[in-house]
Amino acid sequence: MRIKVFSAPHLHEALAKVRQDMGPEALILDRQKVRDEAGEMVWHVNAALDQVSAAPVVERANRKVEEKPVIKPKQSLESDQPSEVQPSQHTDAALARLERIVEGLGHAESANLRQALALGAEQDSFDHLLKLGVSGSHAFDMAAEFSQKKPIGTKSIQWASRIVPAKESSALLFSGPSGSGKSTLIAKLAAHYSMKGIRVALLSTDTERMGGLDSLRAYANTLGIPFYPLKKVADAEKILTQTQTAQLMLIDSEGWSPQRDMSLKRQLKIWDAFSHGLPADVSHRRFLMLPANMDEEDGMQQLTHAVASEMTDIAFSKLDETQKPGKIVNWAMASALPMSYCSFGPEVPEQMGWLNAAALSTLLSKQYRESVV
Repeated sequence: MRIKVFSAPHLHEALAKVRQDMGPEALILDRQKVRDEAGEMVWHVNAALDQVSAAPVVERANRKVEEKPVIKPKQSLESDQPSEVQPSQHTDAALARLERIVEGLGHAESANLRQALALGAEQDSFDHLLKLGVSGSHAFDMAAEFSQKKPIGTKSIQWASRIVPAKESSALLFSGPSGSGKSTLIAKLAAHYSMKGIRVALLSTDTERMGGLDSLRAYANTLGIPFYPLKKVADAEKILTQTQTAQLMLIDSEGWSPQRDMSLKRQLKIWDAFSHGLPADVSHRRFLMLPANMDEEDGMQQLTHAVASEMTDIAFSKLDETQKPGKIVNWAMASALPMSYCSFGPEVPEQMGWLNAAALSTLLSKQYRESVV
């Protein structure tokens, strides 16, 4: 039996080292949280592995494939030629095996993280967060606070600063996939601030899509606030002159996807021209908006454009249309963008808010989930 100590600042990182070195069959003997020579907290995990089963997971999987008897395909009754198995079938089978291995590793890591928590409330909180879609490592970091009904993610998640257009003029651009609820949130914000006496202007770069301007123009007419289509780079200077007195500019944009991002590339030039022309005393922010009812992996794909398009914040919509709102934690952590606005219904200007640690805790609480299901 091989015994080894793995050390890292966080427990899930130490456990990941165990998994990488010894595989999912490793036995966790002990865990200790101590201070190192520099006074920093560090986790020491003692792990053991039987040498007989010490071969890496993928190596064992490959060996099983190699040792598997070869069964020749049956010949066709209508031909003397043997039928052939398409190469894609072998590829699909290999991918399926790898997916099962990765899934098994994820379950093993979650099990190890759960065992490291105190019995009772902390483990129950971990299970609850996991059920709502929070990844194992993030659920582990938040379980203790959640079990004590404290705001979660205070230190681990980045939180955006609120806008105060009465004190500082702001230009807020919202981007994201088609149907993510950008126009609806913009309408809610426009109604909310215009009723407070803030001078609001609505803009949109969604000028190429048929009907792309209609819904936001209708909201602008209803609220009695100006609306400007921002179709090309040359329009930016003229619109900037017309919106000099606006305290809050809300900019809608055409939806995009990783498979169809030409619209995003085209709009980037317009966004840049507009933002570069803003006065120095006007705050400019770009919000990546993701609908909470989107598949988590699809959401992760959307994040690939966050850096290229210089997003500064992340916002979420349709929180009332998912059983796994915890995925927004994973998206925020993966993007490293601060959480900001959230929207959870079609009512204007209601059913929106600003995400902070307390609001996130409420969103993920059992009582709240039961009330909205």
